[in-house]
Amino acid sequence: MVFAYEALTANGDLVRERVEAANREEVIETLRTRSLVVLRVDESVVPKGALSHLGGATGRRKVTRRDVLLFARQMKMMLEAGAAIVPALETIERQIRKPAFRSMIHDVRTAVENGGGFADALREHPQVFTPVFCTMVGVGEVTGKLPEVFDRLSILAQRRYNFRKTLVSALVYPAIVGALSFTVVSVLLGFVVPRFRELFLGLNAELPTSTRILLACSDGFVTYWPVLLAITAGLGVAGFVMIRNEPCRRRAGTAMLNMPFVGVLLARLIFATILQVWAAMLQSRVPLLDALEKSKDAVRNAAFLELIDNVQAAVSSGGRVGETLAGSPFVDPMLAAAITTGEDNGHLAEAVEFSSVCADDDNTQLITTLTRIAEPVFIALLGLMVGTVAMSLFLPMFDIAGAARH
Repeated sequence: MVFAYEALTANGDLVRERVEAANREEVIETLRTRSLVVLRVDESVVPKGALSHLGGATGRRKVTRRDVLLFARQMKMMLEAGAAIVPALETIERQIRKPAFRSMIHDVRTAVENGGGFADALREHPQVFTPVFCTMVGVGEVTGKLPEVFDRLSILAQRRYNFRKTLVSALVYPAIVGALSFTVVSVLLGFVVPRFRELFLGLNAELPTSTRILLACSDGFVTYWPVLLAITAGLGVAGFVMIRNEPCRRRAGTAMLNMPFVGVLLARLIFATILQVWAAMLQSRVPLLDALEKSKDAVRNAAFLELIDNVQAAVSSGGRVGETLAGSPFVDPMLAAAITTGEDNGHLAEAVEFSSVCADDDNTQLITTLTRIAEPVFIALLGLMVGTVAMSLFLPMFDIAGAARH
């Protein structure tokens, strides 16, 4: 089918075009990914052959970070184009494909139409809109700078979304290699080695130490694999329960911070998240103490929650943010020094934003470097493991063949 649409670009320009797609929802979803605010989509009588096909996208029902990112970006474009809040919400509501998110935006629009505050309406959906998001929108309402606020929210959401993608991509390769290694070991111990065991017993020859160890491991695996499976499942359930339990999660997070190398990386990631929130809120004219308090909603680690409490206490008593951060073992001294300089010059928001960008860039580069290093290391370990098993199996064969020649 061919559809004609009207949409607004990021610069507020009106675009009228025709595209080919399976249905109207597919057109809307694809235009949203192009950062266009859709005003109208109608079926056209233009022949299909003259137009390009839009790639379909089937969204999940669950509201994701990407949905919130697109919402913030679209609100920014609509408000900058001069639209009021209610018409902007109505336009965005029409183009949302996911029923749950569309219903949520409808509730927000209805609340605003009935005289409620925009931020208050968003707070009715805490599972999607975080306290940081709602606070910044509330400040934008009071100051009349909602377009600027949604611009910063979209930037914040985009940075967090991009970094999350980088982190997930970095973890995918080790997960795949780990699963492959587990599969290879299971097949070798459960099926391959037992066949060689029968051969070695039939030859009645003296076996090397490595071969005897391998055969013992295979016997244990074949005999006790249900127990091993139960232990693995139990560890998985225990890990899941620990993640869902707040006290256990906090203790685990604190313990991880004290681990060599892992603790340093984790601390850098958490502090970068805190800086992102501080920068976005301070640039939106949120008071410093309020920004510090709301940033706790973006952190779960007990050590960093305590750090934020310390910064709050210092600021309340006339102290400095940078000096308090400099006293923490989890904060890069260079970032703390940059924030201190910004405080001295009266440009704290700009200094925090600069520190946030630097922290994000450093973390992204570090993760990319570690990923590149990990790839050959994991391949080498997998090859070493398979090679050790192969040598343990074939060494007795070489010894027997050599003895037979003599």
